[in-house]
Order: sequence, then structure tokens, then C-alpha cells
Amino acid sequence: MAERRAVLWLLAAAVWLAACDRPAPIVAFSGPTMGTTYSVKAVGPLPEGLDAAALQADLAGLLERLDQAMSTYRADSQVSAINRRDDDRPIALLPEVYAVLREAFEIHALTGGAFDITVGPLVDLWGFGPEQAGDRLPDPARIAALRAHVGMDKLRLIHEPPSLVKLDPAVRIDLSAIAKGYAVDALAERLEALGVENYLVEIGGELRVRGRNAEGRPWRIGIERPDPAGRRAGWLIEPGDAAVATSGNYRNFREVQGMRVAHIIDPRTGLPVRHDLVSVTVVAARCSRADALATALFVMGPEEGFALASRRNLAAFFVSAGEDGYRTRATAAFEALWVRSDPSSP
Repeated sequence: MAERRAVLWLLAAAVWLAACDRPAPIVAFSGPTMGTTYSVKAVGPLPEGLDAAALQADLAGLLERLDQAMSTYRADSQVSAINRRDDDRPIALLPEVYAVLREAFEIHALTGGAFDITVGPLVDLWGFGPEQAGDRLPDPARIAALRAHVGMDKLRLIHEPPSLVKLDPAVRIDLSAIAKGYAVDALAERLEALGVENYLVEIGGELRVRGRNAEGRPWRIGIERPDPAGRRAGWLIEPGDAAVATSGNYRNFREVQGMRVAHIIDPRTGLPVRHDLVSVTVVAARCSRADALATALFVMGPEEGFALASRRNLAAFFVSAGEDGYRTRATAAFEALWVRSDPSSP
């Protein structure tokens, strides 16, 4: 499940902007962030008094503050400070860290624990963390020992004042499967506050759009066909003013002792997912929610995940691998977004 950022970021580019002519003025820029890249496209003249260089500097500064707060790779981040704490005293939270944790707890409860920000040690154990991977499967006793310190029931979120208690001092948190989506939302909300009405914001493949593209039409987003041999055009949707996120395992996996090991770990078992899903795409109002739900639904699998998405009226699209090619399944909420549901059609 919630893989480390360096791992999760490799799932990027599951969506891309559909090609179009650009008769309207567009301001576009990009750069590095959170172990991946970001891009911003603002359509139409910028609001009076705002130029492209100032806008890029403003947004880059915002991204730096978020990375400073939530990175597990920066010793001075608040997340790193939380992970170093070895007692159960309340830890005062930065507003952005509290917001991400609050959503993480909500998605954890909604998905019956399939989304869990404490699963990082198990991801590392299976060879998808910063340490060099071994050539043997993990020892079951070691898996069991780490599972004893995995679970969001070992954390308590306090809403007033915003703070976190580690009920198990050994528990670690990793926000990789939700922080990127939160950062997309932060950029989008900053653009709106500055008066930008038409935009596309993307970080590592997760994105949010509003308004119209350069042709004056609703934004169209393509979902990548899960092909490890190369990137291929897939399905096309019009999400409206919304966010789109995809989770999958068709690029990031290992072969160990004749077994294909996926990088997405089920926190409920401590084991890599073993079903035939290859990707899940979610459309939601907020990218943080789409990001977390895509991971959780992938962990749950094609039946349990689809049942939850349908029951909760989530816009979700499931792609599974079969002997005769890919099989797809979309919830009713997602069906309403189709422009092209057949990847082989023009």
C-alpha cells in the first residue's frame, strides 16, 4: 500500500493532457518537487499584476514548504520528527500535516484499513525502500515482527489543538500515498486565490483541472493503458472541475525466487497484493482524496474495491490483466465521464 515516496512517484504519468490546439494564451512551467516533477498550465491572460515568473516562484515556494513539512527524506521535516519521537506525548502539528493526517484517517476508516500511512516498514522489508533489495523473500517472522508496529490504531489524532499521539512509540508514518495529491490541491487553491480560473496542475501524474483548456473546451484527460513495455494511449474522460489519480503495479515490481513481487503492500496482511488488478483510477473533487482512494481500492482488489466504490458512489475505473488482454470495469459515477471508453478507437 502506501509505498515510500521514491517508490510511489514511479507510478506517475498514468494520466496526461489530451492533445489539442492552443489558440488561447497559456502560461506553462514545470520543475522538480517531492522526488518527482510538477507542471502547471494556466489558460488565458493572467490576472492584472501577476506575471509568469512571479507565479512560478510563488508556487515553487509553496511546494518547498510542503516538502519541508512532510518528506521522509528530510531529517528536518515534521514527519521525520514524528518518526523520531519515542514517547506518547502529544505532538503539535503544522496545519498542512494535520490536514493530510485527518484525510488519511478518514480514508483508512472508509476502506477498512486498506489505506494505512504506517505501512512503510513493510514496504522497505519487501525491497521497495531506500535500502538495497535482497535476493530472497522476507522471513515470515520478520514480517510478523514489523506488523506488530503497523496500523493506524497505534496513532491518535487530536483535533483541538491539532496534534498527534503515538500510542506505539515504534510506529512510523509515511504520507507518500496522499501528500502528492494534497500538494496538487494546494497549488490549485493558490491559483484560484490569485484569480486564475482555467488551469491544469499535475505532480507526478496526479492532477487537478478547472475551467477550460486553450480551445475553450472542457479539459480531457487520458488514462494510460497499463503496458510495461511502453506508454500507450488509453481511455479518455472529461472529469469536469475535479482531480484524477491512478495507482498501479505494472511498472514497479521485482522478481524474487521465481515470484513476482508488487511494490504495493496490503497493510492488513503485510504481503504484496496478489490479485489481477493492474491499475485503478479515481476522480474526486480533491486530489488528496483521489490519490489515497486509488491506492486503497487497488489494495482491496477488483471485487472488494469495486464493491466499495460502487456502494459509496465513487468515480473509479479498474483495469485487470486477463489471458485475452485487459479487462475493465467502471463504476456508474465514472461511466458518466467517458469521452472514449475503448482504447483501440480513434
